[in-house]
Amino acid sequence: MRRKLLKILPLISVLLFCFAMPQKAKAEVEVKYDIQNNQVTSKVNPDGSLTIKRRIDYEFQSTANGVFYRQNLEPNQKIKHVKITTKANDAPTLNSTDFTLRKSEHGYEMIVPHVVREKHEHFTVTYAYQITNAITNYRDIAELNFMIIGNGWDTRLKKVKASVIFPGPVKDLKAWAHGPLDGKLEVDPQDGKIIMTADNLGGHTGIEVHTIFPLSVTPKNKNVKNVNHKQAVLKQEKKLAAQSNAKQKKNLMISLVLVLVSVVTGILSIFKGFTTQKIGYKPKKISELSHDYEIPDANPVIAQVLDTTKVPDSKAFTAYLMELAIHKKIKIEDYKSKLKTTYYRISLIDENVAHESTLMWMLFNEIGDGTSFTTKELKKARGKKLGRSFDDWADDQFYSADKDQYMPEELLLKKKRSNRIILGLRIASLVAAGLAVLFTRKYIWPIIIVAGLLFVIGTIGMYRDKNQINLYSKKGALEVDKVRSFKKMLKDIGRFNMKEVGDLILWEDILPYAVSFGLAKKVMKELKIEFNQDELNNSDLFFYGFLANSGKNSFAENFNTCFRNGIAAGSSSVSSGSFGSGSSGGFGGGSGGGAF
Repeated sequence: MRRKLLKILPLISVLLFCFAMPQKAKAEVEVKYDIQNNQVTSKVNPDGSLTIKRRIDYEFQSTANGVFYRQNLEPNQKIKHVKITTKANDAPTLNSTDFTLRKSEHGYEMIVPHVVREKHEHFTVTYAYQITNAITNYRDIAELNFMIIGNGWDTRLKKVKASVIFPGPVKDLKAWAHGPLDGKLEVDPQDGKIIMTADNLGGHTGIEVHTIFPLSVTPKNKNVKNVNHKQAVLKQEKKLAAQSNAKQKKNLMISLVLVLVSVVTGILSIFKGFTTQKIGYKPKKISELSHDYEIPDANPVIAQVLDTTKVPDSKAFTAYLMELAIHKKIKIEDYKSKLKTTYYRISLIDENVAHESTLMWMLFNEIGDGTSFTTKELKKARGKKLGRSFDDWADDQFYSADKDQYMPEELLLKKKRSNRIILGLRIASLVAAGLAVLFTRKYIWPIIIVAGLLFVIGTIGMYRDKNQINLYSKKGALEVDKVRSFKKMLKDIGRFNMKEVGDLILWEDILPYAVSFGLAKKVMKELKIEFNQDELNNSDLFFYGFLANSGKNSFAENFNTCFRNGIAAGSSSVSSGSFGSGSSGGFGGGSGGGAF
């Protein structure tokens, strides 16, 4: 029996490990929450203890099972008389009876179970407890050195207020606070109060209070050291204050330099925008153009480039193939697959077409059989090489002599260079202003106002620069007007008699432009309405082949879809008072809380 148990023991261990894994993963799910308010009141007692009331307001951004607070202490300190109240959303405040107080290596953990199932739920926990031996009585003074707001949080604390309350007025009360440089400290000996406030406190920053006062405040304190300590405290705090002031001055100098950089770069961007000289010729606004029924001088590919000022896309390449078919250099035929899906075969008539570009060579010789290729084969031929070949073809068209006569390269470079200079200066200005705010929050609003003004004026200057540099030559501006008037006519198709434009032979030449402009579906639909079946039957076989299929089965839609799928992997043309810094060594460091 013992041997059998020994044999199955490893199996049992593995099973237990497997069951434990999901539980561990579940326990490690991150709970998201914000701390809206963190208010702490510490009352000084005659026996040298502190009575703490710590209120923490949570706003949850995820589900949770509860919250906790960890109070770190020195070895000679303890927590007593723990009471916890809770308030969920607008419900009444309740005394918590199911919390857990657990001793930890460095202090205590107070765990409060609370199930959160909805985002933006508010939950307020108030921890009340007493810390023994919090104050040390020396020969000449009593001292409290306490990390009153812990630095063990994993989120920022939006609003923080911490108070130390004495039994009455305290003569010769001195206090220092250590934490964020933009925090505020108020010491009121008459009322016996020390108040510290901060906004948006970093979770790992914390606030430490260091105070000395007469021994008469804590006459029953048994935590006594038989040495003088006042001068040591004053010397320590003087040193920390000097370090804090030096750090503040350094940060202020860095901030001023960054503000200067922000202002200079911002002004330079504005100056550049408002002093750009006007070059090039500007086409008319589309609203000023009338319908033009004449085919533009620019071919469908260049027409798209002139209209968009971008490299041609897959629609332009589809129009390019249609142009080749019209000029009898290739042949396009539709056919049905075994599944009755419509595809097209593109065959060479003029063999020189395959040598026009790397893209055409790939289509006919690598995807096809050397003389033809099909859209079905194209659909399957996905790869970076095809995408890069298309990019090369598109770049060749964009930088071709045909395009340069309308949109000179020189104007493109000038516009790009000017835009980059202004954009770079504006980004530098904003980044410098942002960094300046990080180094000193004291002047945050003046910095934001100045940066905002520079940004607004800079935006106006950038817009002016954009309008001053036009991309077209005189001939180009006139051609763009023709292209956009022609496109406007195609967009408004159906509002006039298409036969007035011309017969079907003329529409064969127009159709590639409709494809390039993305208007093919609309144009072909209207052609079927305007021309009767006999007229279509007697038209060119090539043209009728396009009209015989509609929607996604048309050549324009079918080829463009298959081609985009093929080049997507490799083409870039396919888109979609101040506090002091440092620490005086107070107990409670690492204290903090969270949720689970």
